[in-house]
Amino acid sequence: MVKAVKSSSSQAMNWLLTGGSFVTLVIWSNLVDPFNAPKSWVMFVVGAYLAGWVTFQFKAGMKESVLKLATFLSAGFIFTLLLAFIFTDQKYIGFFGENARKTGFLTYFSLTVFFLSSSYLFRLSNLSKFNLVILVVGPIVAGYGFCQHFKVDVITWNNPYNSVLSTLGNPDFASAVMAIFLVLTAGVTLNQSIKTWIRLWGLLSAALLGITIVFSQARQGLLASFVGLGVIFSVFLFQRHRIAGFVGIGFAGFAMILGVLGMLNTGPLAKYLYKMSVTYRGDYWRAGINMFKHHILFGVGLDRYGAYFRQYRDATQSLRRGPNLLANAAHNVPIQLAATGGIFVVVVFISIFVFVAWRALVAIRSTSGGQQLVVASVVGAWVTYEVQSFISIDNVGIAIWGWILGGFIVGISLVESIPENSTTPVNAKNAKRTNSRVNSSDNALLQPLVSGIAATVALALVIPLFLADTQARLAPVYAKPTSANLGAYIAAVKKPLSYGIQDPANKVLVGNLLVQTPQITEGIKILKSVIASDPRNSQALDMLATIAEQTDKKAEAVPYRRAMVKLDPYNQEILLKLGQDLKASGDLAGAKAIIPLIDAFASNTPEAALAKAEFGA
Repeated sequence: MVKAVKSSSSQAMNWLLTGGSFVTLVIWSNLVDPFNAPKSWVMFVVGAYLAGWVTFQFKAGMKESVLKLATFLSAGFIFTLLLAFIFTDQKYIGFFGENARKTGFLTYFSLTVFFLSSSYLFRLSNLSKFNLVILVVGPIVAGYGFCQHFKVDVITWNNPYNSVLSTLGNPDFASAVMAIFLVLTAGVTLNQSIKTWIRLWGLLSAALLGITIVFSQARQGLLASFVGLGVIFSVFLFQRHRIAGFVGIGFAGFAMILGVLGMLNTGPLAKYLYKMSVTYRGDYWRAGINMFKHHILFGVGLDRYGAYFRQYRDATQSLRRGPNLLANAAHNVPIQLAATGGIFVVVVFISIFVFVAWRALVAIRSTSGGQQLVVASVVGAWVTYEVQSFISIDNVGIAIWGWILGGFIVGISLVESIPENSTTPVNAKNAKRTNSRVNSSDNALLQPLVSGIAATVALALVIPLFLADTQARLAPVYAKPTSANLGAYIAAVKKPLSYGIQDPANKVLVGNLLVQTPQITEGIKILKSVIASDPRNSQALDMLATIAEQTDKKAEAVPYRRAMVKLDPYNQEILLKLGQDLKASGDLAGAKAIIPLIDAFASNTPEAALAKAEFGA
């Protein structure tokens, strides 16, 4: 196997691995979004640095067909995302991502850069740093979740879930990351070239990860980890006997089918694996597929699933969980990308998946013995990510490892290694060429400068986002306004909008707080500005309608309620309010017309009965 060339690219590897680790580990409790926001900001800055680095590797990469294909696919994905962004109706969300999700253009651009950098950097011979990350990050994530299970936590979370949130903010997300690291840790433990005490630490880490996954009560983490470990076990069986390997694969496939059926409430494992949340995911999938059908070219807009969810959901979902449910992700990554990015984005995304799967097979078949088991653990961890992504969202703290591992697989599948700044591939069979270097003092100086500038620009973009989010977290907790502190209160409430880049969610928050003060007119003005830039903002529409209703201006509420009905046709509560506003405005015929609209899908609800009582059957 090729021995990678040691060069200044080790600095890029440090950025990649340290950055990836912080993306998963960082939390900031004094933010509105203490989990996804800081993770995405770290990823933006590190991704910008790596984008500068990888640019200088293109010339050498084009000499290697596999890296060339990885580069073209990455460029294609970024280009199609850019097209989808251009057609996204709300540019802030399309660029930075929806509040509490952060999966806009900049996120996927950064993930793609991590993937490509990983492809260029990693070879089987430079695993030591990666092993260090596995044996540090995994135990931290699991250890924090383990403590939370026993109610030991330095942060008091407003937590409606199981107590095991770890650094991901949700038991499902936490279990998914721990499943990935459990599979990777198994690879470290099986690697006999590593010192015994390190392997023992890996064994303890694996035990801690497994126990904490069980504590999380998240079935997707258990199932995904079983699939990933199954990859390693199948390779192990193949090493012993080919027939045993096929039997193992068959058994694993059968077990996975039973597991999936059980999660879908079918088969002998249903009582152990089924959760009602799986049914809810089906609701999200159908809505996403409907979005894709109606916006096949460019989707509804990057990370705009939430803005279109209620329009494209069906009555089954509305009646099952209540009409006012908001969902801002399809809980299936391919469906999410198809719905929000369109056909071109999802086709290139699937192409990258197929490409990595192909290179995974090449990597496994081109190695043997203990080295093959190490490769199998990396492939298994990537498969673990892909399995959970089928029933979950691209949470930033999880997705970072899916893309890094995808690039890792591409890198370790190569039979050649490319030195930094070299224009010629290094043949694995030629030791002299493998250990040679091509010195380029210009690139050695220029690359860090370009990367540093790119990271600085990203940091300059992130700082106002951080300051605005911090102030938005503080705004609702200021003392209620009085005549004495009114000026200071209003200034504090407006603070989140004073940093240049304005998150629509912050504008809605500020507008809502201002309408509760004597500056109600300014609050309404801010809410109307939100609607002007995003007519689909249901929160702003509802607030404006409610303000008009509470100030006895029902006629002014009607246009807002009509807009909400158009965006949310299966919401009997909004239909009822529209009817009430129409009746109060003197339009009794319009109010009566609401009755059949409610009866069409919710005839047995209290709202249907109330509409008939108020408007006349």
